[in-house]
Amino acid sequence: MLQPAEAILRIPLSKPELLFTGDEATVHQLYRRLASQWHPDRNTAPLATEVFQRIATLYAAAKEQIASGRWRASRGETLLQARDGRQYRLKHFARRPFELGELLIGKTIASFVVTPDAADLYAAALRMLRAFHFASEDMRRQISPCLAEIQAALEGREYCALVIKKPTDMVLLADLVEHLGGTMPATHVAWILSSLYNLACWLEWARISHNAIGPDTVFVSPERHTIALLGGWWYATSIGERLRALPTRTADIAPQDIVRSKIADLRCDLELIRATGRQLLGDASGMRLLRDPSIPRAMADWLRHPSSGSAMTDYSLWRDTLIASFGARRFVRLDVTPKQIYSTTS
Repeated sequence: MLQPAEAILRIPLSKPELLFTGDEATVHQLYRRLASQWHPDRNTAPLATEVFQRIATLYAAAKEQIASGRWRASRGETLLQARDGRQYRLKHFARRPFELGELLIGKTIASFVVTPDAADLYAAALRMLRAFHFASEDMRRQISPCLAEIQAALEGREYCALVIKKPTDMVLLADLVEHLGGTMPATHVAWILSSLYNLACWLEWARISHNAIGPDTVFVSPERHTIALLGGWWYATSIGERLRALPTRTADIAPQDIVRSKIADLRCDLELIRATGRQLLGDASGMRLLRDPSIPRAMADWLRHPSSGSAMTDYSLWRDTLIASFGARRFVRLDVTPKQIYSTTS
């Protein structure tokens, strides 16, 4: 077991919340107590000077996070302070970096905390999410559960945070794949792709190119076999308009004429869906799919070929591929729960 001095010295300088917790006043009180306890003039332990210096450095890091409005108040909780002085406590059981900042995954929310240099993309995402529309109430009932719904939009001096509602049984697709050892059975990849193609049909109708569909933006319910595209809306653009930015993965996968012209095109999303299928099966390039006996030949062929360019056409052809691959439709249980996936994460 680590002694107190060794435990403090092992705390990374980037994680002052492992030593300090609570609000600013509580942090300051704890610092004064620890500094008094470990000051080398009062503590004769061999490591007292090193511990005292580490405490001071961690306190400085904590003060910097508090001043920026992004304080990790305690393990499993981040305290955000808005420009108007109001404070928001975001509880979470997993933290995931993404290209614009950090994703905090909680029981009923997914919070995307964006760095100041991406404030324009944050603002664009807000406009896009607030402009969703549907042809009918039936379309709304079917599609809206698959889309991001804003619970709060928070802005501080050095951050912007988009808090999205999340069903309690949903997990980040990337986390599910990691939990399963890096690959998913073809039968489960099938229902994820089916749901993504269904959503792509709405995107085509709404004239939206999302531009970031993948394991790091899609949440799934293993129990209900449903998906929700909660992340990546920073890159969403109306089809035919100029792209603001693309994540690296998309720039590598999208048709090169789209990358060169920088004009939003639904083909980008359709290629990302196929790439997601390959990635979930553990073969991002698709070179080995045909040699894997656990992957039906029709499915492997589908994932290796380019899209038609139309979501409606791809969805129709995909359903034919499903029948050729698995026969009549049936529900195959995936016995994984959010608690199992996130039980050991912070």
